[in-house]
Amino acid sequence: MKRLLKFTFILSLLLSSTATAFAQSVTLKASGPSAVAVGEMFQVSYTLTIDSKGEPEKFNEPDLSEFNVIAGPTVSSGWSVGIVGKDVSRKVEYTYTYVLQIGEVGTYTLPTASVVVSGKEYKSQEIPIEVIQTNTSGTTQQQSGASATGEIPDDALFMRLIVDKTELYKGEPLRVFLKLYSKVNIAGNSDAKFPEFNGFWSQTLDTRQYQWQRESYNSEIYDTHIISEYLLYPQQAGDLQIDPFEITFIVQVVTHSQPQSVVDAFFGGPDIQEVRKKVVSKPVRIHVKNWPSGAPDGFYGAVGNFTMTTEFPSETITANSSATMNVRITGSGNLPLIQAPKVVIPTSFEQYNIKTTESLSRSINGISGYRQFEYPIIARAQGDYVIDPVRFAFFNPESEKYVSLTSDAIELKVLPDSAENSVPISSGIVSGLSKEDVRILGQDIRYIKEKNPQLTKKDRFLVWSVSYFVSLLVMLGLFAFLFVFLQKRIREMRNTDFIKVKRANKVALQRLQRAQSYMKINNQRKFYEEMLQALWGYMGDKLNIPVAMLTKENVREALQRKAVNHDYINCYIDLISECEYAQYSPAESGQMHDIYRGAVDVISKLEPIMKR
Repeated sequence: MKRLLKFTFILSLLLSSTATAFAQSVTLKASGPSAVAVGEMFQVSYTLTIDSKGEPEKFNEPDLSEFNVIAGPTVSSGWSVGIVGKDVSRKVEYTYTYVLQIGEVGTYTLPTASVVVSGKEYKSQEIPIEVIQTNTSGTTQQQSGASATGEIPDDALFMRLIVDKTELYKGEPLRVFLKLYSKVNIAGNSDAKFPEFNGFWSQTLDTRQYQWQRESYNSEIYDTHIISEYLLYPQQAGDLQIDPFEITFIVQVVTHSQPQSVVDAFFGGPDIQEVRKKVVSKPVRIHVKNWPSGAPDGFYGAVGNFTMTTEFPSETITANSSATMNVRITGSGNLPLIQAPKVVIPTSFEQYNIKTTESLSRSINGISGYRQFEYPIIARAQGDYVIDPVRFAFFNPESEKYVSLTSDAIELKVLPDSAENSVPISSGIVSGLSKEDVRILGQDIRYIKEKNPQLTKKDRFLVWSVSYFVSLLVMLGLFAFLFVFLQKRIREMRNTDFIKVKRANKVALQRLQRAQSYMKINNQRKFYEEMLQALWGYMGDKLNIPVAMLTKENVREALQRKAVNHDYINCYIDLISECEYAQYSPAESGQMHDIYRGAVDVISKLEPIMKR
């Protein structure tokens, strides 16, 4: 019986391993140009990929009756083996290549081909091909013209700035990509100048997935490539302009020089000359619409589509202990610009600085992920409390409407702490008292004064005496001073702009300290994020500029109105530009030290000026 069980176990292992080894992943993919010229020979291929052991049993050729087949199919193959631990993977590729030609203008479809592997048929996709009649000045003629004159015609090498829309709402993402059109051989580029995207908040997208393509434009065939791609979020309404890109390309031009001898004429070939051409894209104007009127409570400039969740770790906490309330905003839109929703807590609670964490991914559809806000609080008095619902609103540009999200109210029970220092506040006796008064009421016996009480004689009356009037004047003066001081304090506390201005330097220093910690561990991405938040946040708080209006030009104008030295202004703007550029390009650690020292120096110089 034991032998039978052992044999069965070994047999099952062999069968499972055999099934795994022969599990196949087969794909057949067609590839070819999207546009060709009439009479031009071009190449198409069908690539078969098998991610396991196996070979094609039969290749069913496509129906190419609409094309002139110059050559093909030519079959090539290759394979690779990968070993990860005990797992061995094998990939085999077969490529069937045709050389075709089309003699008439029109739109054609490269038909599907099929292949049979292990008794199963797999098909490729269809590819549309546009056939156009090019102008008389074809690619070869333009190249010859460039060789003769030493110049590259504008229609042989140019760039286009392409946007997915020309009208959108403030805060709505705008996809922008710079595409190169070329008929010449490009050897390199230099002196690239990119715009600052004034009025936009920009995010750079990864363009490594883009390959060179052939496309038709203005009845001509070009080799095209997407150089750079961005997501732009307009921060102000009105007509905005995306300034031109400037890149100098190094083009290899074939020149036919006169041979100096018979040997040169026999063995020599064409000379290659490198020509520099500066290419400038055309600017693009965008119309940005403002948000509709009637924004609901809890709208802080969020644009997109979001959901909100709130979390409190426990419904019961101990007095004088800390707890954290979490609010998470999830969705797609201008997530990095979303501010923390307002949380109203009872007066007997203390709230500390809000901590923000995020997980974001950038794609051509926008920025998606979540942004979480942590609200640390401490309950100072026992009792039953209710934290009001959190309200968050956003504008959905697709439906062109505001959407309001409201969380549930949080019922919280605060128990006495172990030292019994907390005070119950449910009684009406303590209503309106300060924290200091609450602490005094929580003591059983007040401290008894032991010094000489300085009693007066019975026949001496304080009323209408000199001391009485002096004391009365002192109390009236003190009351007037406290009244004015408290009124001023109340106005300041209600004025959120004043509080921001007052705490701007402290908040900036905290962010600079975090940036310094990232600099020490050479975490460039986090370093430049903190530096940008410190630089932008300091100016936004000090100058009372909303996040939606926080641009370099607005900061420059506001500083000029405060009569700030032009060198300080330029230094501050340059620091922001360097951080934005270094955030998406490799940078040496020494550059981080220079940027950090420069930020600390310029903020310390601006602080006395901003206090005026």
